[in-house]
Amino acid sequence: MASDTVTRFHKAKTLFGVFFYLSAVTLGGGLAMLPLLRQEFVEKRKWMSDDQMVDTVAAMQSMPGIIATNMGVLIGCHCAGIPGAIAAVLGGVLPPFLAIVLLAAVVARLRQYAIVQHLFLGVRAAVAALILLAVVSLGKQILKGKRFQLIFFWGIAIASFAALVFFGADAIWVIVAGAVLGLATFSWSGDER
Repeated sequence: MASDTVTRFHKAKTLFGVFFYLSAVTLGGGLAMLPLLRQEFVEKRKWMSDDQMVDTVAAMQSMPGIIATNMGVLIGCHCAGIPGAIAAVLGGVLPPFLAIVLLAAVVARLRQYAIVQHLFLGVRAAVAALILLAVVSLGKQILKGKRFQLIFFWGIAIASFAALVFFGADAIWVIVAGAVLGLATFSWSGDER
């Protein structure tokens, strides 16, 4: 029992450090952190599987609130229970809080300079690439199956993207529709797992 407590404390401390570091160096919010969190907790530490990370992302997207905080709660709770969730959230929230408190006035004054505007444009482009990387790598991991299933699931992904981008659909309804279509493939395939 004592060993389990030490392990949870160590994991909570690690979660705080990882979320603090990623929150401090990643611009663009929770989704920009996603590929780095996957690398840290799935590939490096093996505390989660790809499927668990995908389920976490799906749950995180369905929850109201700040994406990075939701991610901290879900990943932290999965890895180290309630202490892990608290540590991850604190680690993720502290750097932006400090940055806002210390730099709000400075940024307001610097925005008038063209060089600063171009700097932020470059940062936004890099963040867009990080998000695209997360989408592609997660898509390759989760959109698997037999040929029909593969085509069907990629079709759902493309249709969901089109509904969100071109038609302004509500993300919750897109997720619900995806769940219903996934359930339909379950009944068609006869998979009894």
